[in-house]
Order: sequence, then C-alpha cells, then structure tokens
Amino acid sequence: MSKLVELKTKYGVTVALVGSSLVIGSVFGQCVLSPPQVETVEEPAAAEVAPAVEPTPAPEAVVE
Repeated sequence: MSKLVELKTKYGVTVALVGSSLVIGSVFGQCVLSPPQVETVEEPAAAEVAPAVEPTPAPEAVVE
C-alpha cells in the first residue's frame, strides 16, 4: 500500500467519479473512462391516415 501512496505523491495521481465516468489525472495528462452509450431507437410517429373517400355513383342516364 505504501508503494501506491508513493506513486500517487510522485506523479500527482487523482481519481474522481463524475456522473457515471471515472476521471484519472496525473502530471502527464487526464483520462476519462465512461460506460458505453446505449442507443435508443425512437419509433416514428404514426402518420395521419386521411379518411377514405367514398366513390359517388354515376348519374343515371335519362331515357326519354
């Protein structure tokens, strides 16, 4: 354990948990480890269906 404390002091390692990401920093830089993103699939909105048009009957022929 003392070896870890010595390395922490020597390289200035810091560790933090931000949200759901693990942030590790040192004198050399910073690294962020995040869990993989889960893609959500959105269903397209239901298209509005126009009311069906009823065919109008043809006028009857007038026979004289």
